[in-house]
Amino acid sequence: MPKTGQLNQCFGVYKSVCCGSEIVITKGAIFPFCPDHARSPTVWKLMPDEDMTQLTDKKKSDPKRAA
Repeated sequence: MPKTGQLNQCFGVYKSVCCGSEIVITKGAIFPFCPDHARSPTVWKLMPDEDMTQLTDKKKSDPKRAA
């Protein structure tokens, strides 16, 4: 699992192991400290894709056929 200061290899939603704070972080960005525990290095856990719908309260749309 990635930690504070490491380079992110995979875009996604990550949850801190310490308290469950969530962040969205792009590939190539550096993992930050937890916003609630700024003095301690943080371990981040990648959330599964299906949990993304909980962030927006939107369901995946049906694919549309090309014209």
